[in-house]
Amino acid sequence: MSKVSRADEIKDFLIGAGWGTAKITPLAGDASFRRYDRISRDKQVAVLMDAPPDFEDTRPFVALARYLRSIGLGAPKVYASDYDRGLLLLEDLGDDLLKRVLDREPSREKILYQKAVDELVKINTLVPTKELSFGEGSHCLQVYDMEMLLSEALLIIDWYYPANTDKRLTFSKREEFIRICRKILNAVSGVSDCLTLRDYHAENLLECENGRIGLIDFQDAVIGNSAYDLVSLLQDARRDVSPHIELEMLEYFCNKTDKDIAKFKEHYAILGAQRNMKIIGIFARLYLRDGKNHYIKLIPRVWRLLERCLEHPALGELRTWLDNEIPNRRSEVLDPNPLKPSQAVVLAAGLGKRMAPLTDNIPKPLIEINGKMMLAQTLDNLADSAVTNAIVNKHHFAKQIDQFVIDRKDWRPKITLSDETDDLLDSGGAIKKVLPLMGKDPFYILNSDMIWKDKDQGALSRLATEWRDDMDVLLLLIKRSEAHGHEGAGDFHMDKDGRLTFRGEDTHSDYFYGGMHIVRPTCFEGIEENKFSLRKVFRQTAAKGRLFGLLHKGSWYHVGTPVSVHETEKLLKGK
Repeated sequence: MSKVSRADEIKDFLIGAGWGTAKITPLAGDASFRRYDRISRDKQVAVLMDAPPDFEDTRPFVALARYLRSIGLGAPKVYASDYDRGLLLLEDLGDDLLKRVLDREPSREKILYQKAVDELVKINTLVPTKELSFGEGSHCLQVYDMEMLLSEALLIIDWYYPANTDKRLTFSKREEFIRICRKILNAVSGVSDCLTLRDYHAENLLECENGRIGLIDFQDAVIGNSAYDLVSLLQDARRDVSPHIELEMLEYFCNKTDKDIAKFKEHYAILGAQRNMKIIGIFARLYLRDGKNHYIKLIPRVWRLLERCLEHPALGELRTWLDNEIPNRRSEVLDPNPLKPSQAVVLAAGLGKRMAPLTDNIPKPLIEINGKMMLAQTLDNLADSAVTNAIVNKHHFAKQIDQFVIDRKDWRPKITLSDETDDLLDSGGAIKKVLPLMGKDPFYILNSDMIWKDKDQGALSRLATEWRDDMDVLLLLIKRSEAHGHEGAGDFHMDKDGRLTFRGEDTHSDYFYGGMHIVRPTCFEGIEENKFSLRKVFRQTAAKGRLFGLLHKGSWYHVGTPVSVHETEKLLKGK
């Protein structure tokens, strides 16, 4: 049975909502997978939010819209919802985004910004409500704690830094950055005193016909520090707020909310630095991972905002670190260096005999773990590491792999299939076959029968960070005592420099190969046979002293038997 198209899903939703004859006019997309259309019939208008459920959950938007309206703020009414299909029909708040209004009428800057600050004052008069009910259920707001603040600050070094410098930040420098940020963020992470909308700025606020401020794009709200949304409003990546307006509105907010102005200015500067580092990283990621290049031109403005925040005495150590590590190209529109490796091969052609009877009618990589196919999880991890091209080989039930690629909604990474339907080549032969497509640079190779969870930095990014000129192969290693679903005596010994040797005749070793590595294409030179295991490459590389390993930080699960499917699902759920 053919799948229903997105257009047909939208048509069916509008018919059910009583808008089946309406005209649809595209409005905009945003930095996520959401897009918006204006729906009109007769003299009535509404807005359709199209948020594909594979990427977005519309329930938080509905819960927050209803809550914000209940406390007197200008969120849109929700006319109809279909959570399973990711569709909402919303009140149309118009086209007068504050940025557009101020582009036309710059003299109204103080009036409009004061109105926007007044909305934040309303929020700050209320004790934050963590659980929001909305009829069909409830939505629990996260707390903007240290770990969330820190993970966002790290975006500048995980995405912008390599895009700027064409190299990865070393592990020691990364830990240094984390230590400095933790020390600074301690002052604000324990103060979670209000609802924080997180993207409260001039392109998410509107001047409505009744003169009120309308709100959009608030679905990621959390419980956080009251300074955060004020920073979001007054240090805007998309427009320059007049410095005297910024100061006047900051003092106005403090007076209205009875804040200690000196302490609040410190929190404002700290959260401004955190937010601006996050935005610089996000804009680089949107380019490198998502192919959205129009955000890059905004980065110089955000750097200027960050530098202003760094003038506060509480941020002196962070300012020194950034001046030492990222001193250049701040005022330039970045021409980003791609993150490397940018290509990968996913080995998905195995017969999966040990997984029978689960593989009697389906290829092993398409088995679901907690509702998501293993191959999909692997490709998602590659996309999150800015891999732009992935080759996937196929053999067992190859047409199902074809259909998986056709049905996959995420275009990242671009997938090329390598057909081994007639002749299964083993892992090494599979790579040799596709080498003409890989170019001269090192690339990732991944098995498709493992699930991993990262602690802090991603495993693929850590491999790329560790990669050096003296390496031909760098394997992700799993401690034998911590490998779930994988038993045995171990594969490798590792010395203090990370160099690997095979276990050989020893009764055991401490490390398993974790099914993921970086390899140079030159490793396959001189191998004449077309069917061979990657272990042949590993042994040749080890003999030259150029086989290295990196210990995984996080959990790792080998899914090799039907029993291991259930065990992995239980462990991932914390049972």
